Amino acid sequence: MEKRGTAILPLHYGHPPEYLYRRMVKLGGTICDLISEKFGTETLLEKLSDPFWFHSLSLSIGFDWNSSGTTTATLSALKEYYSTGKGEISILGGKGRKMRSVRDELKVAETSGFTTEKNASLLYSTSKKVARIDQNLLQDSYDLYLHFIVLDEKNRWSIIQQGLNSSSRLARRYHWSWASRNDPLNDGRYGLAGFEGADSILDLSSSKSMKNRESMLSLARENPKKYYYSLEKDRQRTLDSFTEGDRVLNMNYRIDWNKMRDLYEYQPSDFESIMDFRGIGKSTLRALSYLAEIIYGESPSYQDPVKFSFALGGKDGVPKPVNTYDYDRAIEFYEEVLSGSPEKKHVLDKLARNLGKHSFMKTGNNSF
Repeated sequence: MEKRGTAILPLHYGHPPEYLYRRMVKLGGTICDLISEKFGTETLLEKLSDPFWFHSLSLSIGFDWNSSGTTTATLSALKEYYSTGKGEISILGGKGRKMRSVRDELKVAETSGFTTEKNASLLYSTSKKVARIDQNLLQDSYDLYLHFIVLDEKNRWSIIQQGLNSSSRLARRYHWSWASRNDPLNDGRYGLAGFEGADSILDLSSSKSMKNRESMLSLARENPKKYYYSLEKDRQRTLDSFTEGDRVLNMNYRIDWNKMRDLYEYQPSDFESIMDFRGIGKSTLRALSYLAEIIYGESPSYQDPVKFSFALGGKDGVPKPVNTYDYDRAIEFYEEVLSGSPEKKHVLDKLARNLGKHSFMKTGNNSF
């Protein structure tokens, strides 16, 4: 995905003020309805899967330009708008404990006829898979705390997740789409927005890690006694000395040999069996990856895939305070367009054409 701008997401706590949130629900939902009406829900889902378009939507409805809360507030507002059954969109999941509500919400969607039992089951499996990938396979020091699914009646979906790093007090947003042509384990993520990249990020979800994953599977099928003694005889507790050149692979924890033994006895059939194995987390996967590189010589990817990304003001007055009069007029205008007003549609089409002539993407400018 091309670089289009920068999205810096410091962790912000609290909630948007009620006067602003109520308007975000109306304006955000109306904008999405207009896109669905004119271009179809497929286009709306594709746009939501683009981290930079999503960020622009959040700014347009009045949230802070640089807050981690842009994700939570925007998706929560859209979920509330569509919770009454409006349009052809259903939004599931949420922040914290609400992440666990996906299965129950899919049951409700299935009962209401919005989706089928087969599609609901498939989407739930996909939802869990992409959560494990962003949490455990991409080891970028960010832990997931938000998981939303945007779904249409044709079972097209966009999954948006967010992770936090409590030390740096920053957040990252991960976007997935049904439209991705890549396998989830091979660059399947649609986009990743954050502050800056880091060195030596272990990314087992990259196609560059394919050979390393194959070696991890071979390693998991071998009796760990074969390599346990060769690593332990010098009482080594890290793998630093196995590196070459300037690259250092820090692993300041002991290898969980009991877990290695469990994997060996399980005899996984493929890499996803390792990923899904109960109790397998970041540290065991990292150890397996490093051991696979040492023993088989297949290196994983250490490249961080992060991408760097105000119409009505922001809730904290940046770049200006929210003007509620202008905000209400904007809601009124777009609701009239949605209701079929030919005069308002003509104005909107003319405005879009004029803006298109001055689009930054046509000028080649890569910054906002």
